[in-house]
Amino acid sequence: MTTPGDVGLGCYVYGIVGADLVVPPDLRGIGDQVVGVAPYGDVAAVISLVDSEEARAGRADLLAHGRVLDTLAGLGPVIPVRFGSVLQNRDAVTSELLEPDHERFQLMLQELTGRVQFTLRARYDEQQVLSEVVAENAEIARLRELTREQPDESTYGARVRLGELVSRALEVKSTEDGRTLLAELDRHVTALNVRESAGIDRLLDVAVLVEQARRAEFERAVEGLAETFAGRARLKLIGPTAPYDFVDAEA
Repeated sequence: MTTPGDVGLGCYVYGIVGADLVVPPDLRGIGDQVVGVAPYGDVAAVISLVDSEEARAGRADLLAHGRVLDTLAGLGPVIPVRFGSVLQNRDAVTSELLEPDHERFQLMLQELTGRVQFTLRARYDEQQVLSEVVAENAEIARLRELTREQPDESTYGARVRLGELVSRALEVKSTEDGRTLLAELDRHVTALNVRESAGIDRLLDVAVLVEQARRAEFERAVEGLAETFAGRARLKLIGPTAPYDFVDAEA
């Protein structure tokens, strides 16, 4: 049986956990390798074998990395390590990662105990939000009527102006609706991280850290928001996952 440190093999590092966390024996990660732990005191690195000469950047590898971390998050606190982190062997995992940052990892794991991440993605119904913009802005309505079924060449200036006004109106609308969503979410979570998003249907992408004890309360709040925005926007809740947006370690 090969172990990390054999010729050509290194340790791929997924994350940091408490040394008492029991990793499922059938959990597999990058390259379909069995996942194990390298303990140091009361913390441990979650690792698997990897060909140290082989670059890991494919979609399958990224999915495997996330699958391992999300599985661990369901078992206890986990500090994600950046995707693609490989150390030479188990000794290097201890000397270069766990030992230098041992106290920091202890504190981070303590802060994460009993908490999980969810991500909420809110997207407008494009036709509905554009109808609202037209109904609420007389100038947009006028320019829309002016340019309808007219040649692009003869209405170029009006189309440019229409695009600018629509873009500005959508920005104002998403900001206002986003505040409504965030204000309600903030009542049920311990931390928020708003992500950048793009597209005419964008409303909000936000990662939240939730106490396990308040998870049911949080999910009911999201259901209430979905009802509030029904017909105008679709809400998608993803999680629980590892706390990617709130902690990060480098190997």
